[in-house]
Amino acid sequence: MSKIHISHVEVSCERFIKAMTIGDAFEVLTFKKDRGFCVLKQSETEYSFKQFGYSDQMITVDANALKKQIKKAVKVEFPRSNIAWVEHFQQVDSIDDLKRHGQAQYHLF
Repeated sequence: MSKIHISHVEVSCERFIKAMTIGDAFEVLTFKKDRGFCVLKQSETEYSFKQFGYSDQMITVDANALKKQIKKAVKVEFPRSNIAWVEHFQQVDSIDDLKRHGQAQYHLF
């Protein structure tokens, strides 16, 4: 799990989306880790997006709509945050089954 500044979240998410393979996921959390969102690549064109905290929703979208959802989620879930936690997952079947043990972390920079 890595910390990044909130101003880098959207740019980093776009970079992660381009590098993802089917079954890869990432999760972005607030500093207190009580709100955030997750993204899972289900197929070549479909992504699962789960937002939790102030607003709870789970949708399946394409890459362009995903970027818009991430931008909205950052505004809603991180209104006064300066730092966000980012974690990557591999070989994930469901967005609800993200496990934090024994996963390799991508390099952020």
